[in-house]
Amino acid sequence: MRFVSTLTGACFVGFLCSCDGSESTSQSTTTTTGTGAAAGSGGAAGGSGGTGGAAVCGSANLPLPNGLIELGWDDGIAASNVREQSWQITVNGNDYVLADGPLHEAVRFELEHPAKIYGFAIEWAALDPSVTPTTELIAGLYPDFGHNGFDYWEKDPLFVGSRCAQDALPGELLQYVLPEPVVIDHPGLVYVGHLMTTPTDPVFTFDGTQSGDGTCALWDDCHSAMNLPEAEKTDFYNGVSFPFAPDFRVRLYVEYTDSLQPEDTLFQPPKTVSPGPTAHVSFGDYDNDGWDDMLTDGPTLWHNEGNGAFINSTEASGITALGISATGGVFGDYDNDGCLDVFLYAESYQTKDTLLHAKCDGTGTFENATESSKIVDIVTTACGADPANIQAPAAAAAWVDIDADGFVDLYIANFNCWDTYTYYTDAVWHNEGNGTFADWTGKNGFLLKKTPSRGAAPADFDQDGDVDIFINNYVLQANLLYSNNGDGTVIEKAKTVKAAGDGTVGYTWGHTIGAAWGDLNNDGLFDLISANLAHPRFYDFSDKTQVLIQQPNHTFVDISGDFSYPMSAAGLRYQETHSVPALADFDHDGNLDMAITCVYDGRPSDFYWGKGDGTFTLDAYHAGITTENGWGVAVSDVDNDGDEDLFAHTLFINSGNAQKGHYLQVRAIGNVSANRAALGSTVRVTYGDQTRIRHVQGGTGKGGQDSMFLHFGLGAATQVDNVTIVFPGGKEVSFNGPIAADQRVWLYEDGTVHEGFAPPP
Repeated sequence: MRFVSTLTGACFVGFLCSCDGSESTSQSTTTTTGTGAAAGSGGAAGGSGGTGGAAVCGSANLPLPNGLIELGWDDGIAASNVREQSWQITVNGNDYVLADGPLHEAVRFELEHPAKIYGFAIEWAALDPSVTPTTELIAGLYPDFGHNGFDYWEKDPLFVGSRCAQDALPGELLQYVLPEPVVIDHPGLVYVGHLMTTPTDPVFTFDGTQSGDGTCALWDDCHSAMNLPEAEKTDFYNGVSFPFAPDFRVRLYVEYTDSLQPEDTLFQPPKTVSPGPTAHVSFGDYDNDGWDDMLTDGPTLWHNEGNGAFINSTEASGITALGISATGGVFGDYDNDGCLDVFLYAESYQTKDTLLHAKCDGTGTFENATESSKIVDIVTTACGADPANIQAPAAAAAWVDIDADGFVDLYIANFNCWDTYTYYTDAVWHNEGNGTFADWTGKNGFLLKKTPSRGAAPADFDQDGDVDIFINNYVLQANLLYSNNGDGTVIEKAKTVKAAGDGTVGYTWGHTIGAAWGDLNNDGLFDLISANLAHPRFYDFSDKTQVLIQQPNHTFVDISGDFSYPMSAAGLRYQETHSVPALADFDHDGNLDMAITCVYDGRPSDFYWGKGDGTFTLDAYHAGITTENGWGVAVSDVDNDGDEDLFAHTLFINSGNAQKGHYLQVRAIGNVSANRAALGSTVRVTYGDQTRIRHVQGGTGKGGQDSMFLHFGLGAATQVDNVTIVFPGGKEVSFNGPIAADQRVWLYEDGTVHEGFAPPP
């Protein structure tokens, strides 16, 4: 899209110009003192209208209550309007003059709390002489569309009303008051907007200030927006939208109905120093002290000192001295010595991946075992102009015992060359059991096909005793699901079981960034969250985030519906940049809840309470997750207080404010024929007539890893009747109760049981 502008008078930012001006970087708030009657001359041209017969102008000419909060972005001084400019945009070689219309003008407002919206006010530009006194000045209040800051859902307005043209006094705000306030139960974005259809139609005025450099590159730089609803309709779902740097002279009148204090949210910032912000995170107890440690970007290793207090142990662990770099990593005991090793992946065209071996001598230190392991990065044609860009960029990795021989193998998800949009082959390395790995890339059923893989999520989804692998792909490519045959071979069957995404438009599938397995409807089968980035301009065919419910025949059904409104049938709101999901029972009611990050500047993370039927209730407000532009997510009880904490770009501690019941934590350990860390195992907990399942992660959908201490919310149950572990290969070990709730149990493949948060001696 190219902007062309010819400016008259003062310089207005947002197109191809720059100028100095006072900055307006935050939404201003004032309190109204009330107006008694709406501004202007009243309903001289038909009163409130709309009751019996045809509507007449002035339907929004109603009294505004006292004591409301007025929200606004503009500086209070009108400078110009679109009719006074000769702006045009060029899209796909076609020119569109903005002043000719049709053109939507809109302003976004960010509600900090649940609210009632009573009205808004607009300063209209000087009206065309052809406009009669009784001409309706129509404007509306609209819900958000994708949280990009400049698209709103004009198909279903929250309110549309009118004022009479004769009431629009030069230089003054004209109030629009709703007959009944609009209730916004969950805070977020709302828009005030209108449509100009001809060059003589009324338009908003705007001020002459700017924030930032005028490019609208940052979220808080621009709050106004324009949309050409009829432009490029074959390529753009709702026409061409774009942010606009000057602020339209528009205000919003609200009453906040909740005043949640930071200390009352579900998640709290830690009271001690903690890592963040970071794009990738994995949890693992690398020194076997019973406290989960963390691995983040860099690589940076964080040691849990107890009660969730972390210190940077990268140097003390010997990693710093190795002089390596990485995007992230995953924990796995590849030699079954009881100490977690680490595979570090690098999403880089020049940096190699690294295998760190835990020395397991009580020092908590690592050595570089990459060369001795015989793991070699894929070398390929250079990405872009730099001939050094020959390494396949690994976006994620996961440990998975493919052939159930008791040694975890390694799947490396290689991504994309951004310069040419060419993809890479994923790498598969088989653990030979002697510290070395054999290259299984493109063998035993794994595809040699190049795909833009962003993650690998192993789980025994069909519970036949062997571990399968879901691969989430980007750039409109189908996702993959390698179904394990149980003999060391796999078959790719994502399309067969309907987990590939929605490919209804020829080659088009989705932009899947992250994925998470979990039993969302408590039927004993693993379901799948496939988180997708989906631009509003391609809304009609893009895959939005899918809630894939597994059927008894091991196929999947997306219960999200058709997203005919920017909220799915599963309860998920449409956000353009859904990134990485994590599933956990944060309130102990027995249902899996979900946190999901969103990338790009200004995009908030979402939080949902699970209902236990596969659907969710949005409650990011009470969750208190403050992350914007977040990537990696992982879950662990870092302070060992019995509830799940959350790392979403930075660490949050579960306050327990929402706790509804009891819990049990289970640590599965292989000590007979399964891999020591029990990665890939399925654990079933039964209490009364209820059964809950979890799996031990060797990695999840965007290069992260949840805790190996599995957490089960039990609701009102105070004891567990049975725990059954299915280790990779299908061996079942059952532990009969009663097992008391509200504790951690360590369950071994040989039947040994240890109770308590402290590890076995």
